[in-house]
Amino acid sequence: MRLLAALALTLSASRALAVITCTTTVTAVTVVYDPTSATANVTTGSYTISCTRALGDPSTFAWQLGVNDGVNAGAGTNRVQRSPGQRYSYDTYRTSPYVAGNLWGDTAATRFTGTLSFGAALTASTSAPFDIVLAGSQTAQPAGTYTDTVTATLRNGAGTAIGTTAFTVTVLTTNTCQLSVPPGNVNFNYTSFQASAASASTSLGVRCTTALPYTMALDATSGTLLGLAYSLSLSSASGTGTGATQTYNINGSIAASQSGSCGSGTCTASQTRTLTLTW
Repeated sequence: MRLLAALALTLSASRALAVITCTTTVTAVTVVYDPTSATANVTTGSYTISCTRALGDPSTFAWQLGVNDGVNAGAGTNRVQRSPGQRYSYDTYRTSPYVAGNLWGDTAATRFTGTLSFGAALTASTSAPFDIVLAGSQTAQPAGTYTDTVTATLRNGAGTAIGTTAFTVTVLTTNTCQLSVPPGNVNFNYTSFQASAASASTSLGVRCTTALPYTMALDATSGTLLGLAYSLSLSSASGTGTGATQTYNINGSIAASQSGSCGSGTCTASQTRTLTLTW
């Protein structure tokens, strides 16, 4: 089974400050959750605010972005629900540590805030992460898919709402895995005929339900870039889920004394490798 991650985006356009228009996108968030684990489960999403202005409009735009408690809220608590009476509680946070002062809500004290600077351009955007946190050791409910829909409201600097967008929070409690931290790039720096091998690495995170075994594999563990042969390896090819994120590395190496095929002072090239997570 190949794990594919997809982002569900919802767009909302509105008018602010004369003809300045803004679009807000928020990623859907999917969480693999094991209520028997005592470890808090943290999953990161992101938002993007993009604005367009006309010539002569202000070169800055102050904004605020807040969220409600979702459609299944109870007594000020976010909840994902499978059916009435079957639910798990979670919170939205702007940043860690995960304390009350860092909650993401829709009051002046809990919204994301900022100012977009256009400079001489007619467009500007900003993006940032947010976290969904499920406390560990919640009362176990029947295995399945639990969902919630959260509404984010974009406001101008004065706090006036200028648009809304909705995103989903999905919690999976079946035996399943996810790449909770996708791998980054493996970036090599190499000089022709250098005396020592070049090495590079990136990390990734896997989260699976408790006691679920899984394996990982790369589609290829070697290749050639600019006439330089490289190799890749995983720090481990398998593991067993704990309900928390488990960290692994993809390690790369280019052996010493290779000439390569770069015909100028500096060359760049890249290849795409695929990591498959199977359970």
